[in-house]
Amino acid sequence: MDVIKTKPSLVFMQYAIPSVLGMLAISSANIIDGFFVGNYVGPAGLAAINISMPIFSVLFGLALMLAIGSSVISGKLIAEGDTKSANIMFTKTFICMVVLSIFITSLVYINMENILYYLGVSDNLLKLTTTYLTYLLLFIPYLMVGLVLDYYVRIDNRPSLAFGALFLSAFVNVMLDWYLIVYLDKGIFGAALATGLSQLAFLVVLLPHFFSKNATIRFVKPIGSWIKIIKAATNGASEFVNETSVGITTLIFNYIMIKTFGVEGVAAYSVINYILWIAIMVSFGISDSLQPIISKNFGAKEPKRVEQFLKLSFISVSISGLMVLCLIVFIPEYLIDIFLDEKDGKSTKIILEFASVVWPVFLFNGINLVISAYFTAIHKPLPSAVIALCRSLVLPVIFILILPQFFGQKGIYLAIPFAEFFTFIMALYFFKQLTPQKVMGRNSLS
Repeated sequence: MDVIKTKPSLVFMQYAIPSVLGMLAISSANIIDGFFVGNYVGPAGLAAINISMPIFSVLFGLALMLAIGSSVISGKLIAEGDTKSANIMFTKTFICMVVLSIFITSLVYINMENILYYLGVSDNLLKLTTTYLTYLLLFIPYLMVGLVLDYYVRIDNRPSLAFGALFLSAFVNVMLDWYLIVYLDKGIFGAALATGLSQLAFLVVLLPHFFSKNATIRFVKPIGSWIKIIKAATNGASEFVNETSVGITTLIFNYIMIKTFGVEGVAAYSVINYILWIAIMVSFGISDSLQPIISKNFGAKEPKRVEQFLKLSFISVSISGLMVLCLIVFIPEYLIDIFLDEKDGKSTKIILEFASVVWPVFLFNGINLVISAYFTAIHKPLPSAVIALCRSLVLPVIFILILPQFFGQKGIYLAIPFAEFFTFIMALYFFKQLTPQKVMGRNSLS
């Protein structure tokens, strides 16, 4: 399918549906992961995984930064007919990610004790968290390299293959969760091993594509300057900012929740994060699917088509957000039962209080993600990074420090919806200044 000439709604569905299904598969696997850990390891297990998230967010953000930043550049090059340069960009990105992932995970492993100390991990969670991270770090390079392949498979017009890889990864995770945690009773070690092996499966499915006859993007000799990799990383900086900020915000929330409510507070925040994760993954799947199609239409100077893609995206994320909003407002107890049994009364009470005020998040976060993805796809990294930074770090931290002074403990819960709302106002302002017609009409790439 030609993403530049085919009817926009058909292109959008071809890319968005597999992307959303893939993200749902991953989020479903994470939810089931949480189900097994919450019910067979306990609230402390959920807390240990959540405490590990800041480290994972930084590593995942580095991978996204280079994968998305370079792939949208390659997409534009392909649209301009320069497949050779696109292949060189791909090969250099792959090599950089292999080296970077091994180096950075090794660094984290060597300094794990100090890192966990600075994260403020309590003694009763230290052993569980150390066990989880030790085994998960062995597999993180497979995920980081796999993300590069995932985005380039989409650029190479194979969104269904990207979905297949995500689906298989999720399936492997779920099956191994049951086998290792329930059947073999391996606890938190089983959760880490299941997640790690699923990341390996993700890579194994994608890699053969680049050696197939149908591939446009292939491994080539990485000739020429490597400076463009820095530009690619800069273009994807918003993705790094977003993921890293989420990790830092999670760290701050963990600290406040454990100081305010104890381990049960961290477990409760973990459950809320799982619920937020569902909506964000749907919206992220939709916004993620925009990267290849907008970057190619941007290269072909087709502003009207880009506008149509954005309209379809805004409608889709709004509908999905409203659906999750209804679930968390009307049946929060059923969502809680997935992760914790009835004996965890304190955690359940905190979750219900959190859910009663966090629901406005789902009205705004999808649109914020789409606008941020749009700016990345048209090579406007600054507004994209500002949106990402505000929604995932700056505003949540400001509000979590200010709102409890006015609303008490409920102010902790209000920080996230307040942050998304004010980011939404800012994102609309940026979008009005950089609409497709304005950007492509003046042919600016700065």
